[in-house]
Amino acid sequence: MGREDELQPSNINQTMQLTLPADHAYDVLKNMLSCSAMFMMRRWNDEERSISFSSFDDIDLVAVIHEKSESECEVRVTSDSRDANRAVRRIGDFFRDYQAQVGMTSVQLDHERRTASRRADARKEAKHGSGSVAVASELAQRVSNAPLTTKILVGFVVLFIVIGLICGITSCGASSKAANDGKIAIPESSSEFEGENYKDVVTRLESAGFTNIETEGLGDLITGFFHKDGDVKTVSVNGSTSYSSQQRFSPGAQIVIRYHSYSTSDESSSGDSDSATQKKVKAEADDAEDDFSESSDSAGNKDDTPQTDEGNISMQNNQEFAQILAGGDSGQAIESFANKYQGRNIEFDGYTASVLPHDSNKTRFDYLILAGNVGGTHGPNFHFSDVNYYDLHLTGGNVPSSFTEGLNIHVIAEIESYDSASGLFELKPVSITMR
Repeated sequence: MGREDELQPSNINQTMQLTLPADHAYDVLKNMLSCSAMFMMRRWNDEERSISFSSFDDIDLVAVIHEKSESECEVRVTSDSRDANRAVRRIGDFFRDYQAQVGMTSVQLDHERRTASRRADARKEAKHGSGSVAVASELAQRVSNAPLTTKILVGFVVLFIVIGLICGITSCGASSKAANDGKIAIPESSSEFEGENYKDVVTRLESAGFTNIETEGLGDLITGFFHKDGDVKTVSVNGSTSYSSQQRFSPGAQIVIRYHSYSTSDESSSGDSDSATQKKVKAEADDAEDDFSESSDSAGNKDDTPQTDEGNISMQNNQEFAQILAGGDSGQAIESFANKYQGRNIEFDGYTASVLPHDSNKTRFDYLILAGNVGGTHGPNFHFSDVNYYDLHLTGGNVPSSFTEGLNIHVIAEIESYDSASGLFELKPVSITMR
C-alpha cells in the first residue's frame, strides 16, 4: 500500500491583499501566467477575474481577484489537490512570483509617472527660464556679499550635498552589479526538496536555469514502505546540503540529487558466480541464524524464549526457509517456497515494520512484518492483510493493549500466498508472542 492511497482530496486556499485596482491586478496576473515557466494557464473568465492554471508538476490551482475598493483588491488561490503539502508549496511559489511581478509593474508605473512629471517641470522651466536665471544670479550675489562665516557654512552644505550624491551613485552601482552578477536563485531550500520525486526536482532546477545537475540512486530500498522509489534524500549545491530558498548560485554550480531507490546489482550467469552466490547465501543464512539466536538470548532467559514447534517450518529445520530469511533469494525463489508449503505454518522472530489502516476501516489493519529485530532488513516482506487486534492471537504474559510499529515479536503463521507484483508474502496469524 503506497502513500498515494492514503491521500484524500483537500481544499486549500490562501489570500493576498494588494494596494492595486482589481482590473490592474488581473492584467498583471494574466501577463505573468502567459509567460511563466512554472505555471500553465488553462482557462480564464475576464468578467469574474478568475484564472485556472496548473503547476509544472500537475497541481491544479484557481486564482480569483476580488475588488475591495477602487485602489485595493484581494487575490485568493485555491487547490483541491490530494497532495496537500505539495499544493501549499506551489501556492507559495505562485504568490512569490506574482508579488514580484506586481512589484515590477508598480516600479514601471511609478517610473512613467515620474518621467511625465519631469517633462512637465522641464516645460515649465523652459517657459520661465529667464526668471530662474535671475533668481540664481541674485542668490550668488548675496553669497558673495555675505560675511566669511556664512560663506564657510554654505561651503559645508554644498560639500555634504556632493558627498551624498557620490554615495548614492556608488550604492546604485553596487546594487546594479549584484543584480547583474550572473547568479540565479534556487527555487526551494534544501529541506523543501527532501521527499519530492527527483525527476520533478530536476525539472524545477533546469527551469530555474541550472545546467550542471547530477542524479544518484542510493540503492537503499528493501520494502518501499518508508520511502518510495525516486524520493529525494538530499540535494547538494557545490557540496553543501544546507541553503535557503532564493539563495543565489552560479548557473553552472554542481548540483547532486541523491534519491532512494532499489538495488540494481545484476546477477552473474557463470557457473563460478552461481557457486559463489550459493556460498554467500548459505553464509548469510548462517549469520542470520546466529543473529536470531543472539536476539532471542538477549530478549530474556533461555526458559522464557518461545520454543519452536517441531511441526512448524523454521530456519532450524528447513534450509530453504533459512535462505529466504537471510535475504539472499529472489522473488521467484520466495514464490516457489510459498507455493510448495502453502497451508503449512512457519515460525520465526521478527518485528512490526509498518501498520496501516485497511482501506477506510478504523479497526482493521495491514501489518508489514520483517524478520529479525527492529531496524533489520532480513528476508521477505511478510504481510498480515485485513486483520483486527483479536485476529492476531497475541499470547504470553506481556501482551500490549495495541499492536503498533516497532514491536519485537515471535511469529507463528500459516502460509497463504506470495504476490510477485507487490512483493508481499501473505500470512494468516496463528500465534504471536512478544519478545
